Amino acid sequence: MRQIGSVTTMFRGEQPSRIGTQAGERGLATPDASQVAAWLSKQAPSDMDKAAVSRASSHGVALTVRYESRYPNGPNGEYLPSYDVAVGCEVVGGNVEAALADLRNFLTPAPIREIEGWLAELSVVVAKRVDEEFSEALRLKAYASRLTRYPADVARSVLLKQTYKFFPTWDELEKRCEAMTGPRRHMIAALERGPEPPEPVRRPATEEERARVKALVDEMFPMRSPEMRAAAVDEALKGNCMVGEPNA
Repeated sequence: MRQIGSVTTMFRGEQPSRIGTQAGERGLATPDASQVAAWLSKQAPSDMDKAAVSRASSHGVALTVRYESRYPNGPNGEYLPSYDVAVGCEVVGGNVEAALADLRNFLTPAPIREIEGWLAELSVVVAKRVDEEFSEALRLKAYASRLTRYPADVARSVLLKQTYKFFPTWDELEKRCEAMTGPRRHMIAALERGPEPPEPVRRPATEEERARVKALVDEMFPMRSPEMRAAAVDEALKGNCMVGEPNA
């Protein structure tokens, strides 16, 4: 098996249109993207999330994905297993453009024919819902087309590494795909936004600034006692409350 770095490095510098599918040709991958998809499909989604963070780190970019726990209930109110979902990502420093180009490779979908093969394999190992053969063929075609929205590793994992009693509905598949793809999507969205601007440097108020605030408080609240006005000034100017250079 090729190492993560060797595969993604092959495609560093490619334009986004060359990675994944061409516009209007969902699932019809270019040769380069086919190699990426073939490699992704042999990996576990959780490993690819870690690999994406590692690739960004190789460009000096630190990515931190934020997760929240979910505690779902079943149709009869029973508790279902909890799970975590990605809700955001923080990005710090480095060559953001290079990291973004690399991480987009981690969203490469599988060719539609490959997905159709995975769906066919799933259909013979789970119980089928009663349906006409024609309707089933239409459903599989629709599923395959929609699964090209997701990375190859996610599509294969959801179809062949998950457990189903009956052939899953699209709602079931979509929820699992969205949850698995979430971390990488948040990473890419964070890279597209770029690093957050640094927090401003704060400092204590100068005596001149304190005098101006005191004069303002005295003017606005003349009916309050001197002690109350002094306490209000102290509270407003507590700690490092000012931004920028004095008298700026």
